Parts: sequence; C-alpha cells; structure tokens
Amino acid sequence: MSEAWDPVAWRALAVELLAWQERGRAATIWWRDDDVGRPDPAFERLLGLAGSTAVPLGLAVVPTWLSAEVAAAMRATSAPVITLQHGFAHANHETTAQPGESRVRPAECGAARPAPTVLAEVVDGGMRLRAALGERWLPVFVPPWNRIAPGVLAGLPRAGYRGVSAFGPRPAGRPTPGLLHLNCHVDPIAWRRARRFVGAAAALEGLRAHLADRREGRVDPEEPTGLLTHHRDMSPALWAFLEELFGRVTQHPGVALPPLATLLPTI
Repeated sequence: MSEAWDPVAWRALAVELLAWQERGRAATIWWRDDDVGRPDPAFERLLGLAGSTAVPLGLAVVPTWLSAEVAAAMRATSAPVITLQHGFAHANHETTAQPGESRVRPAECGAARPAPTVLAEVVDGGMRLRAALGERWLPVFVPPWNRIAPGVLAGLPRAGYRGVSAFGPRPAGRPTPGLLHLNCHVDPIAWRRARRFVGAAAALEGLRAHLADRREGRVDPEEPTGLLTHHRDMSPALWAFLEELFGRVTQHPGVALPPLATLLPTI
C-alpha cells in the first residue's frame, strides 16, 4: 500500500457501491475545487485532470482573483467544468468569536458586517464572473471558509443565486426557499497538519461513510456526495490518488457523476 492508494479501503468503498446497485440506485458523487482565479501550473494540471477523466468539476472562483489568463483558459477548455462564485475577495472580516465558539473563525460572509453590505459585494462579484466567463458561470455561491451568516444566506435567492455550496451534510428539506444546498463532504487535506494529504485510506473511507449515511437515511439521501479539493495545496500523492480514484469511479456501474448544472433545475 502507498499513501496514494489503498486497496483495502477501495474494497470497502466498492462494497458500499454494490449496496447502492442492489437497491437499484446510483451513488451520485460530485467534485468542487476551491480558490480558483490566479495563474498557477497546478490550475493547468487541474483542467487537464478534469479533461482526461471526463469528471465534471465545479471551479469555485474568487472574483477579485480572476486573471484574464485563467478566465481565457476556462472559456476555452473542453473539460467538463463549470464555474461557481467563491465569495468576493476571500478576505476575512471576523475579529471576535461568535456565540458558542471558543475562538475567532475566519469568514468573509459572516456576521461581522451587515448582510446588505455583504450581499452587495456578492452581487458585484457575480457580475464580474458573468462578464468574464459567460455560459461557464452558474449562480451558485461558495462562501470562503465554508461559513455564511443566516442573513446573507437568506438574501442569496433575491440576489439571483440558485445554489449554495459549503461543507458537511446539508440540512433536511429546503431550508432556504429557492436555493439548492449542495455541499461537499470529503476534504483530503489535513489543514491543521501542515496541509498534508490525509492519505488514500482516510479519503476513501470518507466517501464510503457519507454514501453509507445517505443509503441508510442518516443524512439527506438525495444530496450527492461531494469531494472538495484545493489545487494549489495538493501534493504529488494527492494528485496520484485523484487520478486513480477518477479512473475507477468513471468506469464503475454503481456511480453517477452528474454535472452541477443538471441539478439546479430541480429546485
């Protein structure tokens, strides 16, 4: 076994996928990559991976980071990618701990500023992405650090957004009218351990566990299992893991990889 792959963990995931098949259902999985906008060889590699594996990818783009070079690459690529909006400038505005929190947690769209102020900034960012990316842009909002204040969340539909993507199982039902919650559930980077790859065993177990929770009704069974990556922080072992994983799931009869755009009309 290596850090990049684990046959034992893959067999456990394959057993879970078989359980979905036996119920006549496809295990839906989707992929989001955050902190997009600045030129980086890792971004070129990301587009290449999405293209070579044909795995649909939601690129969470920071509006103020978006360079002309990256925008042109996204418009021109034949890879199955769509762009989402990752905040405005990915800037922290929190200075005090929120009720119930033991420390200050960073957020751009948190409670430190009035919701109308944040929403005006969000709309500005959306206009920039629409102008730069055209049909590649979807009105789906990804809050930096996966945190968003309730007042900001409630205002997104009125601002023209149709989806929001954070981290963790989404609330049951439709907690925000007019807004699809489509979160990620597995992050293969250990941010508090020098941004190391957690390893294939832990990443595969994360996928298996969320799929099992969906199948057994402990979380919303209709929410696709989301894999979250950050291309700028990925090690060679993590790149190798993704290549192996995507090569396998794209060929697996028990897996479906729906493009995000096909999910939004179901709101």
